[in-house]
Amino acid sequence: MPTERRREKIENLLREELSRILDRAIEFPDATLVTVTRVSMSSDGHYANAYVSILGNKPAAALEILKKNIYHIQKTVNRRIQIRPVPKLTFKIDKDEFLREKVERSVTGLKRKGEL
Repeated sequence: MPTERRREKIENLLREELSRILDRAIEFPDATLVTVTRVSMSSDGHYANAYVSILGNKPAAALEILKKNIYHIQKTVNRRIQIRPVPKLTFKIDKDEFLREKVERSVTGLKRKGEL
């Protein structure tokens, strides 16, 4: 069981490595941008959820591409990261990102109206 500090380091390492892999090895539909926003690892270190933000016309298609290529992504992470056990990855859409966008749009609208 990793300590809190170690778990945080591993989560950041996984986020950075997944970002590199998605940028270089996975092809997404045109005008689609996929960003790993955060990684949340289980307390025992065996599982991790990678939360992604998908911008573009086809977010469902991009998520399907991630799920279809999970074996390749996991294998690459297993080779590159020197920890044991390497957490089993699952991709999920980061719903917090949608909330942030909604708040930003609201603030921008209020600024335009002069109410803020």
